[in-house]
Amino acid sequence: MVFSYFPEAEALWKPRGDLNLSLSVSGPGRRTYISMRGAHDHDDIDDNISYYDSYHLIAKKRPMMVLAVFSSFLLGALLRTVIKEVKIPILVIICLVGIGIGTIARFSDQLLFVKDFADIDPILFLHLFTPVIIFAAAFEMDFYIFRKSFWQVLILAVPGFLMNCAFLGWLTFKINKYDWSWDDSMLFGIILSTTDPILSVTSVGNIGLSKIVVNLIKGESLFNDATTVIIFELYRDLARQTHHELIKEIFIKLILKFFASSALGFFTSRLVSYWLQRIFNDGVVEIVISFSMAYIIFFIAEWLGMSGVIAVCILGLLLDTVSFSPGLDIFLFKFWSMLTFLAHIMMFVIMGIVLAQKAFPHFHSRDIFYIITLYLSLNLTRALVVFVLSPFLSRLGYGFNWRWGAVLIWSGMRGTFTLNMALGISQTESKSPNEIQIKTMLLLHSGTASMLTLMINSTTVRSLVTTLGLCNITLPKRMAMHNAVQRIRQMEANAFAMLKLDRFLADANWTMAEEAIKIDYPYKLDSEEVDQLIKSLRCPECNTNVTFEASSQQIADIMEEARLRLLTAQIASYQKQYNSGMLNQDAAQTLIGAAESYVDIEGKFMNIHEVKTYWESKGVLVKLKKLLSDWVYSVKEETFKPPKSKFLRMCHHMVFMDEFEYISTMMTFLNGVPIVLHFIPKYADNFVEELKMCNYYYLALYILEALFKAFAMGRTYIFYHWNQFDLIIIVVGVVDVMISNFFKTLRTKFQMLSTIRIFRFFRVLRILRLFKLMIPRIIYLLDKQINKQLTFRYDIAKGYVQGEEDTNCLIGQIAGHERVYQEINRILETNKQEAMKELGLMQRDYPEIVTGVKTKQAVQTVLNTAFETLKFMISGGIVDKTEGSELHKSILIKKQQLAALPSTIAPPTAQELLRNVIWLQNDRKQVEYIQRKAKILYYDYGDMIFEEGELPQGIHLIVSGMIKLSGSIPRYGVGKEAFKEIRAHLPITSYTDYMVAGAIIGELNCLTKQEMEYGVTCETAVQTCFISIDNLLEAFDKFLEPPSLEYKIWLKLALDIALKTFKENLPNQDWNYKMCVQLSNIYLLDVPNHTKCDIYDGSMDEVILVHGTVLDCQLGQRYYAPFLLPKTCHQVQGTATSTKLLVIRTLEQGAGKNLAASTSSSEGHYHSARRPGMKQLKFSLKLPAMLEEKNGAGREDIKLAVLIGVAGEIGGGLGQNCLPSSVHPLLDVSTFHEWKKPVHS
Repeated sequence: MVFSYFPEAEALWKPRGDLNLSLSVSGPGRRTYISMRGAHDHDDIDDNISYYDSYHLIAKKRPMMVLAVFSSFLLGALLRTVIKEVKIPILVIICLVGIGIGTIARFSDQLLFVKDFADIDPILFLHLFTPVIIFAAAFEMDFYIFRKSFWQVLILAVPGFLMNCAFLGWLTFKINKYDWSWDDSMLFGIILSTTDPILSVTSVGNIGLSKIVVNLIKGESLFNDATTVIIFELYRDLARQTHHELIKEIFIKLILKFFASSALGFFTSRLVSYWLQRIFNDGVVEIVISFSMAYIIFFIAEWLGMSGVIAVCILGLLLDTVSFSPGLDIFLFKFWSMLTFLAHIMMFVIMGIVLAQKAFPHFHSRDIFYIITLYLSLNLTRALVVFVLSPFLSRLGYGFNWRWGAVLIWSGMRGTFTLNMALGISQTESKSPNEIQIKTMLLLHSGTASMLTLMINSTTVRSLVTTLGLCNITLPKRMAMHNAVQRIRQMEANAFAMLKLDRFLADANWTMAEEAIKIDYPYKLDSEEVDQLIKSLRCPECNTNVTFEASSQQIADIMEEARLRLLTAQIASYQKQYNSGMLNQDAAQTLIGAAESYVDIEGKFMNIHEVKTYWESKGVLVKLKKLLSDWVYSVKEETFKPPKSKFLRMCHHMVFMDEFEYISTMMTFLNGVPIVLHFIPKYADNFVEELKMCNYYYLALYILEALFKAFAMGRTYIFYHWNQFDLIIIVVGVVDVMISNFFKTLRTKFQMLSTIRIFRFFRVLRILRLFKLMIPRIIYLLDKQINKQLTFRYDIAKGYVQGEEDTNCLIGQIAGHERVYQEINRILETNKQEAMKELGLMQRDYPEIVTGVKTKQAVQTVLNTAFETLKFMISGGIVDKTEGSELHKSILIKKQQLAALPSTIAPPTAQELLRNVIWLQNDRKQVEYIQRKAKILYYDYGDMIFEEGELPQGIHLIVSGMIKLSGSIPRYGVGKEAFKEIRAHLPITSYTDYMVAGAIIGELNCLTKQEMEYGVTCETAVQTCFISIDNLLEAFDKFLEPPSLEYKIWLKLALDIALKTFKENLPNQDWNYKMCVQLSNIYLLDVPNHTKCDIYDGSMDEVILVHGTVLDCQLGQRYYAPFLLPKTCHQVQGTATSTKLLVIRTLEQGAGKNLAASTSSSEGHYHSARRPGMKQLKFSLKLPAMLEEKNGAGREDIKLAVLIGVAGEIGGGLGQNCLPSSVHPLLDVSTFHEWKKPVHS
């Protein structure tokens, strides 16, 4: 029998009972196979299907074009891997390969597929590659920079392009010896005036050139391409066709190409954004949408006579990474980068083949002179255009200078559209040999011009930028780089120190390892610059600043560099908040855009007052709602006293029935029919009397309705807007009837007819009565939109505050100079406090909105932590991938359901706030005791709750309103004399903060019984829940069972202080999550005065001094709170009245070891050593019950409940808003096996 791996061979084989023997028969140039089954079998064999071997394994005819396409891709990848350091562009080599293939195919009959490439349809070429290039270039553009430089881009892309076309066309017409006509020369000038938006910025994108210049080059290329396609099509049609209404045709085409295309791109971007917002965490679908919509919109626009380039360009500009799901940005950029790379490879392969097949047979040696002349003309005409337009460019956008102009001229690479239009002209039918020669030469010069710009311009533009000093490394940049390298080296040294303790790596060759990881400075420095850098940077050992007498200009330069880096850090913070779900899409886009808009404003820092302008322009909805609220028909029976008269009482009862309003609305609907018929001549003339009687009838009903309402409401009837409107309708109707009957007895004149028609038109007012029912619905929709805008407003302010806090932790790494450090610290702190005040005012004005936003953010934070917990459990093998995927889906469903939470939630009452105080832990006895002792106090605006220096009277839990804290910075238990020395070195010596509902003030002072360090002023009307210090101390004595109430308050304060300390010292780590992980392994250690305590004894990960001062017993170094104690310190001695250490134990020690490592045996230490075991017992008891409650709910729901429950039980110990990511330190074996068992209903 015959066997084959190819379907053609299988189709030829027919199963038979007899043996099939095949004989090979040689023929001229081929080998065929004849079956011995019979002649009829031989007739069924297609002669076109032939094979190289006698077993029918290798067929001759295969789709070689597919092999050629993917071989080109593989060659591009190989070249990109091998010749990274070679300055020859990859696309030039690819084009040369295409030329080689095309040349070989001219002399060989075996490469028939090359002919298919050479004859590619120009329309297919355009639709295949253009959407990718345009969308990728537009999507990568910075929209806010583009928006400011829009007029510069427009001038370069329209007038500049037209001037370039004219100059090139004129030069071509005058210089070339091919006898081209003026139309041919102008078309050639149009083809060569366009630039490629991707290739033009590839060489200047990553060399330190300003983003403004890069976006100007890319924007000019994008709109240049759009203008090119439009002008090319218009000029080609005008040159080849007869037009009877030329002006009208041009006007219609321009409207379609520019305005209609822009509108299509805008509405498509809104549609895509709306679609993407309703896709939850499905990156594949989102990528497919972006890819498909770019092609579909391009096709639709071209099909309808619009410009697909402009439509796709607008689509790409209005979409950004924030439009997609969080965390998708990197993959999105890589995906489109890959597509553009592959598109350029195919374009230049095809162009090389086309040149070899069609242009090179007509090539002569004299053409070399014209090629060189043309290349020089391209750059000279572009330089002339930029020079002419520079006066206008310098007065718009970001300004313009000759250095930018030189880079703009030299970066104009010819690519996609040059090749496409040249290909389109060459593929058209030719009527004469002269026309064939013109098309051939046009194709030749277009292709060679593209290759020369890539070979020369793209390889030398980097040197040009460097020569012009546009990417000079200034002293501040060198300082920042020096600081970064120093920090990396310090971390490497720390890593080596830790690795040397590893028993598996102890015998490694550390000398070789240290040599292998040495990082050199990227910038070469001379000795003077090195000395200057060393003098102006912060010391990495003692974290102090060593300053030198710098000039004012140097300080200004350092300040500006630090400002730019802070803006970058702010943008990164906003992106991080969006990825974690703390910022919605609109707020993230607004904040990122606002930060980017400050890049070009020298010396300007982002502040909340200017950010407010992004939401203040949307206040018109509130005014519209207020206007419509006055027209709401909401008359209630209870507001009117029933009259004594029997008839009036009957009218009163009837009017306030729901049926009365239903009948009134139906009457208005029915009256709409004759009103409409009055305006249709056919019916108005044939049914005059009937329509007149209908008018009388409905007018009588309106009068009757008004009388009933007047009898029922009495004098108050006239005060309602809708009743006034009804009276207007009645008056106009009566006048209409009177005028109609009066003119009926007179001789009709034109003026009389006009009067009658005017009053008939007034009958339309009756239909407006239907708005009485629509207004409540409109107000409801306005409320939803207003709530959305208020949420947007709060999100912006909250995200801004978080961004200021995140960047504040990085000042020490960014500033590089003491004066700059102090100034930036002051600016950021001021901006933060202003934003905090704005948040407080929003909570005062819109408490339901703010409560709704906070609730959603709390849920989002918990779900994020549950997701991190799940990732840890999967990576550690605690949960297998199948179960993990199910849990992951469950968490995603919960995140998706987050959008269903109400936008407005009633703010909590004083009792609810008290139950949620974290140091009460929902303890019923403690809560009831505090509720009995607490008092509700009210304060007006401007009242003082505390004064600085006053002894504490108690603690205040803010129930509503906003307060301002102002005074000296907290001492945290440090002595006054020592604190004076510390204060002299601090950048900020005063303290200001704003607090709103839920905050507690006075806790630390009541614990230490020290005077208040700040004053508290009411910024609004304030309501507080007050607990006196006597009642608080009584509660301390009453609730001594570990953990005692006093210990829990200390622990809450210590956690807050420790978290701030971690963020300031190690800002590159996510300490919110890490504290959640370690929450069950944290305890508070009391170190009495003159008492020694051992730390970092192998059972402690971190030790933070949160209150007081200690002395390092080995080095004699004194540390002041708050401070992260170094791990080289192993024993400290308390040197203050009240010294507290927050200890984070290692996970191995967190299962219940007694860590009484010091000589002190304070109550806090006792409680901390006992507490973890108690929590473990509590959790172990609750987990089976949780499973029992969830019985019958499905295994996946139970697992998610366990996951959230694990985090909730552990993290809920102190009421944190975050959860630990690891459960195994607290899960005993029986509990774990119980969780793994299948649950049956």
